[in-house]
Amino acid sequence: MTDHLLEKYGSENIFVTDYWDADNTAIGLTDKTKKYRVYITDNGRADNVFYVSLENPPTTEEFLYTHGGDFDNLSAEEVEKILIKHLKLTE
Repeated sequence: MTDHLLEKYGSENIFVTDYWDADNTAIGLTDKTKKYRVYITDNGRADNVFYVSLENPPTTEEFLYTHGGDFDNLSAEEVEKILIKHLKLTE
């Protein structure tokens, strides 16, 4: 999935991040400003069903980010729609 997204939207528009050592099935993608992040995992499920968590820029100095929402049981197409909106990408 990550390769498809990077190819489609450009590696200059999406950056891969990995801050989740506890989840080796997770990947993080950020926008080019690195202020907005999308965490994607399949939680080890083999049926192409994904979980997404959104992170926004912090609103206080106490936290590294502001929670933007969680979504589960998503198809790859649904993940892509959320990613486009959250990272403000264009097709």
